[in-house]
Amino acid sequence: MKFTLAQVIGLGLGTWIGAAQAVDCEAVRTRFQCDASTKYPLHLSFDDGPALQTTDVLKVLKQEKIPATFFVIANKVDCPVLEKQCQTAHPNDTNACVQPARECKQRQQILQQAKREGHVIGSHSYEHLRYSEVEPALMREHFRLAHQVLDPYLNTTPPLFRLPYGDGWFNREQKPQVLQALKEAGFQHIAWQFSAFDWDEQNQRGDKILSNILEQVCTRKQGGVVLFHDGVHEQLHEGRLFTTTHLKDWIPSLRCVVDFKPLSFFEKGYTPRR
Repeated sequence: MKFTLAQVIGLGLGTWIGAAQAVDCEAVRTRFQCDASTKYPLHLSFDDGPALQTTDVLKVLKQEKIPATFFVIANKVDCPVLEKQCQTAHPNDTNACVQPARECKQRQQILQQAKREGHVIGSHSYEHLRYSEVEPALMREHFRLAHQVLDPYLNTTPPLFRLPYGDGWFNREQKPQVLQALKEAGFQHIAWQFSAFDWDEQNQRGDKILSNILEQVCTRKQGGVVLFHDGVHEQLHEGRLFTTTHLKDWIPSLRCVVDFKPLSFFEKGYTPRR
């Protein structure tokens, strides 16, 4: 079955196209007023994991041969600390902590899988806090813990870091102490140029998230690093389900406009390590 240009635009990119149907790239470029002769470099990055559904993201990336970067929250894989917290909360229930312990080990394995499959692993700190607003001693301790807990997974020199909320980066002129502490902890900060805004429930419908990215790229006429979320920072194990479920559907339309690149295409100053 074939669609005319007008029909494709009318249907919108939210109609998930089956394997037997090709994306009409002309319709995509027309809808978002993209340059017909230009493909913009783009790197996919994912925050707030690892989560159970990170495996869905990894499956898509492997199938599509797309390199990505995962900025992970260290306390989600700090299994000894999580187990101690669970035992303190349930002193008289020997079974209460069995499943949480199993899930923590699973998150560690997922993170190892991401590393093994060639993706860059960076830190999203120990907890998801606005570090310009916490006590300096706590900030430094969290940066230290993030380095310590994630060391088996971090695979660049220096290790990479993305501040939660971008706090300490966007306001770096007013709050220079955050980046200074990050540097002292041995990290290199990585920001982003585009956001999918997939954390916003108002965007978790139809093709809104895909549209967010294409509108930004084609309006600015430039490439960069885009921010997605595979995890939910308030949840230890549950992922950002709309993103992890629909990523595979967005890739064909994105390919009409972008070329997927490794992080090193945009960011310098670090080298890969095993």
